[in-house]
Amino acid sequence: MHFCTDPEAASRNTDDTWDAVFADAFDSGRPLADLVVITGDIADNGTEAEYEKIGEKLGRLPVPAIVCPGNHDRQAPFDAILPRPGISNGRTMRVGSWLFLFADSNADGRDRRPDGSQVDRDDRTHAHGRFGDAEVAWIAETIGRSDADHAFVWTHHPPGAFGFFSKPDHDAEFARLVEMAPKIAGVGAGHTHTNTTHECGGRPIHQCPSLSTNIDYGNFTTLAPGYRTYEFADDGSITSEAHLVGEDRWPSSLLSEISRRMLRGEISYEEMKAQLAAEQA
Repeated sequence: MHFCTDPEAASRNTDDTWDAVFADAFDSGRPLADLVVITGDIADNGTEAEYEKIGEKLGRLPVPAIVCPGNHDRQAPFDAILPRPGISNGRTMRVGSWLFLFADSNADGRDRRPDGSQVDRDDRTHAHGRFGDAEVAWIAETIGRSDADHAFVWTHHPPGAFGFFSKPDHDAEFARLVEMAPKIAGVGAGHTHTNTTHECGGRPIHQCPSLSTNIDYGNFTTLAPGYRTYEFADDGSITSEAHLVGEDRWPSSLLSEISRRMLRGEISYEEMKAQLAAEQA
């Protein structure tokens, strides 16, 4: 989502895109959803003021919401300020024959203190995704103890992601997790700012478009803001569709060559910034 306190200074005004997405999802005659799941990067900088603003924004929702943390979030204010009636940071939900698990993929963005608690690293914003052994064990054990027929994991960082977002350790741990908990039928994730579905560990990984700038990685062009809908059937099947909103207001444009190189994984984010700074010097 990437809400911030100065949206006019952002690459895309998420106050405006939120209004457009909300209208399409809830004011256009679509069937009302049962639940909204927000898979991280809810705040852009993780400040207390941003979470206060987000709480007010999400207060418009006509259905309950569950939030997962992303790498742009900061755990202390996320946990202390955001949850309120109608907005939960809960970890599991049983829906019919399904068990939903809301997993934390920010293991590489935190350090563990001597007492076992965790604290955000200064570079959490730029950390790639990984569940870590403790989260993998929690997911597998929780599914193993449940009598649900099917399980679905909601998280921020998608396993099997493209280029710059690729994290082999995350892909491998997800493949191991599927072996440990074969009831997992898929993943709903964010992070990559795109609208496609790919496969990892033999399971579909659905990527949800953001309120901020989205990307078509086939053509390296920008996409309009959007959201994703899901239907979960009792037989374990999942129907999911990404919806882009306001394509006339936020038209597609070609990314710069240096951005394309970074997104393909040819150079790092830091190398891209250094090259841009050198060009502007």
